[in-house]
Amino acid sequence: MILPNKYLREHEALIGVGSLLLKHLSVEKTLSGLWDEVKSASNVGNFERFVLGLDLLFLLGLVETRSDKIVRAAA
Repeated sequence: MILPNKYLREHEALIGVGSLLLKHLSVEKTLSGLWDEVKSASNVGNFERFVLGLDLLFLLGLVETRSDKIVRAAA
C-alpha cells in the first residue's frame, strides 16, 4: 500500500499520492485548500487516502505545519 508492487501501480500507492501532494505544496496551504485542489485526482480517491498520503509525508519529514498551514519542510 505504501510502495508499488506488481499488483499496485506507482500512482495508486501512497508514495504516488504523496508525490502529487508535494507538487501542490509549492506554497503553504490549509488542509481544506489542499484537499480542494487534489480531491478530483483519480489516485487520491477519497479523504482517507489523502490523509494517509499526508501522514506518510510528515513521517518522512517532507512536510510540516506552521500556523495551521501545511508547508514543505526546509531542505
